[in-house]
Amino acid sequence: MAIAITVQNVDASGSTVLVTGTLAFSGNYTTGGDTLDWTTAIEQIAPSGKSIPSVSSPQVVLIASQGGNADSYVAVQGSALNSWKVKCFAAGGTEVSAGAYPAAITGDVVVFLAHFPKLQ
Repeated sequence: MAIAITVQNVDASGSTVLVTGTLAFSGNYTTGGDTLDWTTAIEQIAPSGKSIPSVSSPQVVLIASQGGNADSYVAVQGSALNSWKVKCFAAGGTEVSAGAYPAAITGDVVVFLAHFPKLQ
């Protein structure tokens, strides 16, 4: 797996489940985006002791560099929890070339915010 998801916090107090965490990139990037598998996030227990009470894909996903990197990241919705993609762009807006991730991305602190529908 090239993108590892680490869940940091889960807030299920509202009508949706708010999840925050980090993404770590390794291996090779594929043109058009690398796979982001949300099933690995749903299986995790956050440091707060909470898990994500959902079996559906997120409704909203925002990804950003918290490390001050000029690269950018875009979530691409998949048809299932395990078929989302993350497209990576170098500073200036050009998609990262296929092949090994650049050090600027593997060394970046990449955070996400996702809203999941809550189990009823």
